[in-house]
Amino acid sequence: MAAVVGAKTFHLTDRQCFSILDWAAEQPQNGLVLRALLASIALAALQPKEALLLRVRDVELADDGSGWLLIHPQGQERRETDSERGGAERRVPACRELVALLKAEITRRDLRPDDAIFVLDDGRPLTAPVYRKTWQQARAAVLEAHAADSSLGRNISALRDACIAAWLKNGDQSAAHIFVVAECAGMSAPRLAERFAYCLRKPTRDEIPWDRLEAALALPDLSSEPAPTAVCRP
Repeated sequence: MAAVVGAKTFHLTDRQCFSILDWAAEQPQNGLVLRALLASIALAALQPKEALLLRVRDVELADDGSGWLLIHPQGQERRETDSERGGAERRVPACRELVALLKAEITRRDLRPDDAIFVLDDGRPLTAPVYRKTWQQARAAVLEAHAADSSLGRNISALRDACIAAWLKNGDQSAAHIFVVAECAGMSAPRLAERFAYCLRKPTRDEIPWDRLEAALALPDLSSEPAPTAVCRP
């Protein structure tokens, strides 16, 4: 997650994000599940509607403590027929910190594979009004006055933006890297490059492959081609 990256573009810092997560966890009601939900947005760049649909079976664990999250398209819950649709789902990497929070939530509530991970302590669904209220309260409690009065982190999507920006800034920014980030974020590569252009490093003049560009743009040598044959008309 990045800090201020441009004159008109702001992102929450790592410290601010984790402070908000910690504040949520300290709340006596639903604090732990709200922290886990916010962490899935901040550390895996999920959209809130995607996170709310996560079930235990959608969390894949790796041997090193990290894992993968199986995300359903357009925030739609998986059904039996979904496995027949090519490319209908995407896998998002989950860091050790996020996996640990999800496993703790699954263990705390003794969840089964088909159970939703993010549910309120009283068993009711965790809805948008609930997490938005918590987000605004946490933002006001954690951010300094001048930051709280600005547009910084005004919406919960700021957590997702900060995560995507960090993925871009911490890679080599090759075409393959940008494509992978776009795939994990669930958006097209052109849209990603447009939306997060300020995160992409501009190459220096010496880094631009001028010879390959000239070769690609060069016109064919017409002198070496055979002359067209005249067509005789009756």
